[in-house]
Amino acid sequence: MISGEEYRERLKEHKKEIYVKGEKVGYDHPNVKPVVNAIAYTYDLAKEMGGVHSDLINGKVNVLNAVIKSFEQLVFRYEFQKELSHRLATCNYRCTGCDAINSLAAGLNDKGRKKLFEFLKEVQKNDLACTASLTDSKGDRSKRPSEQKEQYVRVVDEQRDGIVVSGAKIHQSGAFASEINFVLPGQTFKKGEEEFAVAFALTPEDKGVSYVVQNTGYQALQREGADAGNPKYGDRITCVVIMDEVFVPWERVFIYKDLRATASVLQNFANSHRCVGAACKAEFLASMAGAASLMLKANGLENVSVLRQKVAEIVGLSEAAFAISIGAAYKGEKVGEAYVPNAIMANSAKVAGVDSFMKAIGILTDISGALPATSPSEEDLKAEGIGEKLRTILKASEKFSPEERLKIAKFVSFWLSSSHVFGAVHGGGSPSAALIFLQYLADFERYEKPVKDILS
Repeated sequence: MISGEEYRERLKEHKKEIYVKGEKVGYDHPNVKPVVNAIAYTYDLAKEMGGVHSDLINGKVNVLNAVIKSFEQLVFRYEFQKELSHRLATCNYRCTGCDAINSLAAGLNDKGRKKLFEFLKEVQKNDLACTASLTDSKGDRSKRPSEQKEQYVRVVDEQRDGIVVSGAKIHQSGAFASEINFVLPGQTFKKGEEEFAVAFALTPEDKGVSYVVQNTGYQALQREGADAGNPKYGDRITCVVIMDEVFVPWERVFIYKDLRATASVLQNFANSHRCVGAACKAEFLASMAGAASLMLKANGLENVSVLRQKVAEIVGLSEAAFAISIGAAYKGEKVGEAYVPNAIMANSAKVAGVDSFMKAIGILTDISGALPATSPSEEDLKAEGIGEKLRTILKASEKFSPEERLKIAKFVSFWLSSSHVFGAVHGGGSPSAALIFLQYLADFERYEKPVKDILS
């Protein structure tokens, strides 16, 4: 397993087409570098916490590149990602890569799985950073893919040594800083739509791939170099991945016009990602609890019991979210060649995790007051003429300097007003999608029978 610094050095070899506000940029751009920092930390934490055994290379690998084989390995993965969320307070960007690896290992037939495992040997030997892209732009939601082909990733040509694909994936977390980007179908397809039923892996060398980074108010703050709240790791930074007649060799094509495999892989990915999302959200909630506690102390309110109870409520929500993911792992099963979480509990984790996240957002807003939304810039405190006046105005508890109080407020603002909220709600599919899964998976007769027995 390599270090974060080795990953950074390796990135210098890649010449990806990355765009910010219409300008082609490199990995040192302030809207790109936080993602690089976060992914680098996934390597350093693996050095600290260790890896898991891989039969493919008969050695230890980063758990985010592993085919999960047991309950113990799945729990370790959740604990690993929980710790990442705790230390980064943002996305680690590699969980989708792990979900892709395991959903493919679970859902492919023997031929496809053999091809996947040959590819994974190289991924694991070189400790490559993997992400995955699923969401197509979809266009008019009332139309089928065949009616608006340009809105979906699709096969545009079949050649002797591979396929050519075009289309785009949107809302893709950190894909521009990965070394392998698995591209999976974002929905099931009907007979006659086989051209969209395709899964493959992109490498930095593939020509015709462009990455357009999101641009929000938070990204503007990053470019200014101040007031970003979480300056080193940033908020959840996504991109549009544009594929313009990209050639993919057969050895990196794992699904080709196979509707059954598409449905199986998609379902396993959704269950996996929704469950690990609860583990990640658990520590996002813990980060909010820490921010709320510091805000109380900076305001001189740490001894107000009703406010401390609100912080404790966030802690309870955090632990409950993680407990559901662990329960889903305990109740999991082997599917194909991967150990996967219990489907009904995984989707329940998504619903509960989002509810808890949104409730914590409300509590943090209540506790923190208006300062996170109305505070001046950190640069204003240094300005001649107004700096000293502002330092007096922003002073509260004697235990915190005005600068420290302002930094805490900016971190709270990072949680309340960055793209994290959208990522928490819609990552891995919206709560409504999870509820559809639950409606499909639930055995309502099991719920009804005891009531009938009581009433009989």
